[in-house]
Amino acid sequence: LQSTSTSNWTQPDNVFGTEHLIDAIISCDMDPSMHGPKTDHIPILTILELEAPRIKLEPRCNWREVNWEAFDRHLRSLITTTPAQPLASKEEFQCTASRLTQSITNTINTHIPFSKPCPHSKQWWTHQLTNLRDHVTELSHLSHQMRGLPQHTCHKELKATKNLY
Repeated sequence: LQSTSTSNWTQPDNVFGTEHLIDAIISCDMDPSMHGPKTDHIPILTILELEAPRIKLEPRCNWREVNWEAFDRHLRSLITTTPAQPLASKEEFQCTASRLTQSITNTINTHIPFSKPCPHSKQWWTHQLTNLRDHVTELSHLSHQMRGLPQHTCHKELKATKNLY
């Protein structure tokens, strides 16, 4: 900082950060060449070495992209190949349950696409939230256009949609 009355340079004593950032500082320097016109500040250039946490994500079933008609047809074809019959013993029940589980697993592996999400993606974000965000944006523009009419219904609709979003 440069004092306006004496033109002397002073040092600011306020630091914004936390103790755990001390080890992450690569360099901290001033650049007087970037001193703006009629300003009393010189930019302080700080370079930090920060690592974004990465999560190892395994490919998983993408249930949103399923062709449910094909899935249903395939599963029905596997299940109906064996006729229904009463289960008389525990072994027959276990065998039938195992075949059913195998049929479901086979259908999932055949018809469910796998996706490998980005390690930085928001796992909780859905297409419904995207659509809702777009709707809030549209209503916000309309509400801004109708700002001169405070009783217009778009203002109430915007508030309700924002609360839902």
